[in-house]
Amino acid sequence: MKIVINSGKRLGWKINLEIPDEDFKRIERMAEKYGFRTEEAVKILITGDFIEDKEGITDGRLKELEVKMNELERKLYELEGKWSPLKFKTYYLAMDNRNICIQLAGMIAQNKRLREKLGLPPRDYTAIIEKIHYYLNFGDSNPEVYSEDRKPTQTPKASRAERSSSRRSV
Repeated sequence: MKIVINSGKRLGWKINLEIPDEDFKRIERMAEKYGFRTEEAVKILITGDFIEDKEGITDGRLKELEVKMNELERKLYELEGKWSPLKFKTYYLAMDNRNICIQLAGMIAQNKRLREKLGLPPRDYTAIIEKIHYYLNFGDSNPEVYSEDRKPTQTPKASRAERSSSRRSV
């Protein structure tokens, strides 16, 4: 069997190897036995990246490790089967919390307007606003901005005459 190895570069090196057919068939059998592709096995043999058997690894030991690996894989799938429904439940609970927070924010705004209209004293909603920010993932925003004690500052709107005069001067 003839094997050609390239460096992968356009102007790189190129090596041609001739491997006898019986040796190549042996490489294929070994690669199939240990779960490698034939190309990977040839690469390992050429580069010398194979492991020397210093620990006395036998086929029996490999079978034992395979059984242990299959058992761990089975446990993994069991845990994943238990975890998957929990993941979906928590997702839907988080979405419910977001919807409730949106409704609560609307109710707080309505309550503030009604208290103003009725002439009732303002209330402090900072604790509730903190929870709303937590569930709506606003991050570290300052809830004190939303308390009724602090009136929002509004920039006065320019009158129609001021706007029209500014257009003419440009």
